[in-house]
Amino acid sequence: MKAYFLLLLCFVLSVSNVSAQWKDDYEKGKWLDSLRKAYYFDKSSRPAIGKVLKQKLQQQKDGELQAFVELIEFTGRIDRDPASVDSFYEQIEKKYKAYPNIQAMCYQNIGYYYFMVAVNYEKAFGAYLKLEKLLEVYPANVITNYANYCAEISSAFYKFKDYKKAIELGKRGVDYASNQWDFYNTIGLSFMEQHQIDSAIHYLQKAVDVAVEKKMLNVYRTISLGNIGYGYYRKKEYEKAKPLIIIDLNEALKTQDYGLASGAEIPLADIYLTEQKWAAANVLLDSARHHIALSRQLKRLEKFFPVRSRYYQLTGNQKLALAYRDSTIKAIKQNDSIFNSLLLMRVQQRTDLEKLVEEKAKLESYKKVSQIRMIAVIVVFVILLIVILVVRYYRGRIEKDRKRIEELNRIMALRQKLSADMHDDIGSTLSSISLYTHSLLMQPQADPQRNTLEKIKQNAQNVQESIGDIIWSVNPDMDVMEQVIARMRAFGADMTEHAGIVFQFTADGDVGNLSLGMATRKNLYLIYKEVVNNAVKYSIATTINVLMKVEVGAFSMIISDDGVGFDVSAKRSGNGLSNMNRRAEEVGAAITISSKEDKGTTVTLKIPL
Repeated sequence: MKAYFLLLLCFVLSVSNVSAQWKDDYEKGKWLDSLRKAYYFDKSSRPAIGKVLKQKLQQQKDGELQAFVELIEFTGRIDRDPASVDSFYEQIEKKYKAYPNIQAMCYQNIGYYYFMVAVNYEKAFGAYLKLEKLLEVYPANVITNYANYCAEISSAFYKFKDYKKAIELGKRGVDYASNQWDFYNTIGLSFMEQHQIDSAIHYLQKAVDVAVEKKMLNVYRTISLGNIGYGYYRKKEYEKAKPLIIIDLNEALKTQDYGLASGAEIPLADIYLTEQKWAAANVLLDSARHHIALSRQLKRLEKFFPVRSRYYQLTGNQKLALAYRDSTIKAIKQNDSIFNSLLLMRVQQRTDLEKLVEEKAKLESYKKVSQIRMIAVIVVFVILLIVILVVRYYRGRIEKDRKRIEELNRIMALRQKLSADMHDDIGSTLSSISLYTHSLLMQPQADPQRNTLEKIKQNAQNVQESIGDIIWSVNPDMDVMEQVIARMRAFGADMTEHAGIVFQFTADGDVGNLSLGMATRKNLYLIYKEVVNNAVKYSIATTINVLMKVEVGAFSMIISDDGVGFDVSAKRSGNGLSNMNRRAEEVGAAITISSKEDKGTTVTLKIPL
């Protein structure tokens, strides 16, 4: 790696005739990107890079180049002076407003530092979100490292299981990447995590094609092939899955990547169990357990234990089958606990950040009050008396606000705890019910018992989905209207994508600034969910439009489709329309349903503000 950057630096120095001018801003931006990459990864190259930049600045007064030099100097001292990061971060938008490419470099630098070094995820996402806004405003010929920025932000969202956002950033950057393997592989894995297997296989095959075309190391090709094989395994197309997983396993063993090897051995063993090849499955499971221990990737136990339980169940050892089933539940809880700890860390970091801002505001307020008091003392005794009264008033008000903030924080903490408890306890219990019923369904059952078990399993899954909506509605992190809009947009896009319906979602700028109570937010989302679900299932529409806007004294949501429509006055056996009316009444809203046969349906909800 070091030799690579030395060669890169030599190239940069050889082509950067210091007296020459760049052809355009894009060429200049790429030149700066190459310098920054060499400067960051190879400290021995820093004196030479500094010399090149100094010569450039001597020959031409260039504000963007001067800004780049300041960024380079900041990068050089960030390890020695981490306290300077916050102050540098606060100056970026104002100081480098005229240079969006420099702004992007700064935000990426700080986001990476907070994410990988300081492990402050909340501050890291703050920087990444500012970088993402730049990527939305400026094209790739302005933000010259566009693809790499998209990849880095996408990976951050993937780590925190925000797969829709990871896909969005991946698709945005893939067309600008010189090597698209990582993009296609991450997009495919994100679709896999969302159970959209066909989409996952589509993008993973693109990753395979790129690995072959770019003549990358064989392990990249086999990783993507293994992921495709896992997709076929998830679809229960075992004849397609098996050869691909075997290719992945052989390459993993060849390169001694034991974590990758165990990831291939587990589904392959499960396929052998389906084929009643007990001995082959047992050998693979023993090997997988050994490789998990060697790689220390204990998260893979969540997938290992169910297959081992199934092995003992099919071979007649019910005691060990139940023991491994219990181990599965423990592994799921353990992995959920680890991920929840990451989320809790983000919440705590966000709270600390808000407290810091609050303390800073208080300090500024106290300084102003002190200045007024000093002036009042100098001017006249009467003004001094007035200032003292004002100070007392403000102190009382600050104390009152402080108590109010403490109460709000207590309520938010209670809501956060309720959300977490419901997720950990009820969610895990429902997962256990689904797992046990699934295990029973794998055994020979009479038709009445099988039907009853299917209903138990389906009801448990339905309750899990409802619990997910309840957890989301009480989570204080979702009180911001932007989060509500994002969830609504994602739900609509997901529902209509599978149905082949064009989905258009529009929210006026003022909507994102609204602050709705928990009950209003919940009922708004459930009404929206009911309307979109009905339109997808029954309307036979080609287009669904959603418009959200703020009018005088009210918030409006209008959902329309161009489907077959229906007779609104006709009686129906279902509870959908009555539920929507009841939810609207709960929040004092008015709901109107307008529909004619063959002319589509329009649902309008107005919530007074």
